[in-house]
Amino acid sequence: MVKLTDSTIDVQDTSEVVYADAHSHLVPNWFELEEIEKIVSNARKVGVKIIVNSVLESEYYDFGLKTIKNKGVFLTAGIEITKITKNLVDDLKKFFQQNEEDIVAIGEIGLDFHWIKEEEKQKKQELFFKDLISFSQSSNIPIVIHSRGAEGRVIKILKESGAEDVLMHCFGGTVEQVKEIMAMDWYITVPTSTVYRKSFQKIIQAVSLDNLMFETDSPFHSLKKGEKNNPSSIPVLCKHAAKLLEVNEKELARTTTKNTSDFYRISYK
Repeated sequence: MVKLTDSTIDVQDTSEVVYADAHSHLVPNWFELEEIEKIVSNARKVGVKIIVNSVLESEYYDFGLKTIKNKGVFLTAGIEITKITKNLVDDLKKFFQQNEEDIVAIGEIGLDFHWIKEEEKQKKQELFFKDLISFSQSSNIPIVIHSRGAEGRVIKILKESGAEDVLMHCFGGTVEQVKEIMAMDWYITVPTSTVYRKSFQKIIQAVSLDNLMFETDSPFHSLKKGEKNNPSSIPVLCKHAAKLLEVNEKELARTTTKNTSDFYRISYK
């Protein structure tokens, strides 16, 4: 489903193609701080002016604050869903409250029934998820959603909670669920592996461009097997997606970047 509105492609500088990586993980165990500086610099050279860094481990939250000293890098704080506990939920809330001005969204949060099969643990995930949705609403902050293996349940909980500012990260559900998401005016990201993964190609072909963003999910979803992914691969995804959708590549870049900017309530230069 392709749709480009005039407001969607109205950007600050029509002479320059600007890309956005709406979700990445520039964190220890994968990237050192000096390496991130080089990654950001290289990404800006190819036009990636927005990089959203999602930090999921409480011990790395402070590291995440250091990464946003790089121009164009923004921070979201979340929790590794498969390891979620009340203590980690409390850590996230405390970190957000102490650093509210430096955080553009809560997330990832959500459900993971792909790795977690035990019903008792799934129910605990749901309780924590509902609690964090409520926390985000009271804090007036957008949420980034992980929904692997639990897409239908996640959508139901979000609807029942009255959630509004929602991004379904790396969404892998059905076309019918995509329609539900669009009806709620929520956003969906597809990762760089869309270049070769038919499951994500099916998703991107079902999403209105007004609801679409691009992400790398770095270091995952690399364009080349065995390599760490990084934000510089976004232009490759955009080029491939434009051909797949038969739309103008430059306008597609502007649209997905504006969607990212609008959702996270950020500006870029």
